[in-house]
Amino acid sequence: MPQIEQTLESLTAEFKNHTILKASVANTPLITNSNAIADEPYNFKLNPMKLLDSRLRGNDEDNITIVGSVRAYSKDGTCYINRLVVLPEYQNKGIGKLLMAQTEEQFKNSVQRYELFTGSRDPRNLYLYDKLGYKTFKTEKHNEEISFVYMEKSVR
Repeated sequence: MPQIEQTLESLTAEFKNHTILKASVANTPLITNSNAIADEPYNFKLNPMKLLDSRLRGNDEDNITIVGSVRAYSKDGTCYINRLVVLPEYQNKGIGKLLMAQTEEQFKNSVQRYELFTGSRDPRNLYLYDKLGYKTFKTEKHNEEISFVYMEKSVR
């Protein structure tokens, strides 16, 4: 699948209008709090992130590595979930599942459904979303090589 590129203007707009969650791990020492999940030898912490600012570039964040993130926004009763990413070396540790659960939690009182899309040739993503209760409602061909699978889940 081709690399997804984004302009700085587009990214800045998303930071203003989207809820963005990041999963981070302390390089030293390990992070611990009530929202952390343990997976030896790491403890992961989720932080809501509304604006990209200097706190992410220095001082207290020097020993923090962002290992995953997800973006979401609501419109007309739907929470649109975008760009769930986890660094390859941190995959299969429950981070994607945790990010999705926290995203759903953030929006559960203000929407009736969640919607996302993924590439049709990525069975790991399709498996994760299916396991989390998402059902395919549309497949759309983007070009000769790429099709997108649109999935949804009702808020219960």
